[in-house]
Amino acid sequence: MNKSYQKIVVIVSGFALLISMTVAGFSFRQSPSSSPEANSGTEVSPEERLKSIIEGYESVLEREPDNATAKQGLEEALRAFIATQAQAGNLEQAIPPMEKLAALVPENEQYQEILTQMKQAQQQAQSAPPPTQPEATNPESEEPLPLIIPEAQEESNPLLNPEENSNPLFPSDTNPNSN
Repeated sequence: MNKSYQKIVVIVSGFALLISMTVAGFSFRQSPSSSPEANSGTEVSPEERLKSIIEGYESVLEREPDNATAKQGLEEALRAFIATQAQAGNLEQAIPPMEKLAALVPENEQYQEILTQMKQAQQQAQSAPPPTQPEATNPESEEPLPLIIPEAQEESNPLLNPEENSNPLFPSDTNPNSN
């Protein structure tokens, strides 16, 4: 009876182990930290990430104005932020970081030139009149435009005159539909 008792204990223990592993596997799959829905809500846009990086470097430079690493990191982050804003067509949002960049690295004359160009482009965009709709023309004063190309109006066009050629893809002597 001792051996049969041992077999029962081993079988019950095996089932208990199998069930606990199955339950643990299901709970691991359904944990909220691994689901894509939970991760998508916490994603930060590249623009927001760049803003936080810029703020971090600025706070370091407030404490340590001579920190070359923070200065270089801020320069790179500002350039990346300006590039994303310029590509998105947000010139107004790109000018303040460009001003910071030109002030941060005054020895780089290109930054000052780019800032000047950006400000000029913004002024031109603000002073330019908004695009207007073209005025409707008087149909009596102008000759109407042809609606189809002249070659298509020819009477010998097989596409327009199917009587001449029942299948325009094949010449009449090689037409597989003809007997």
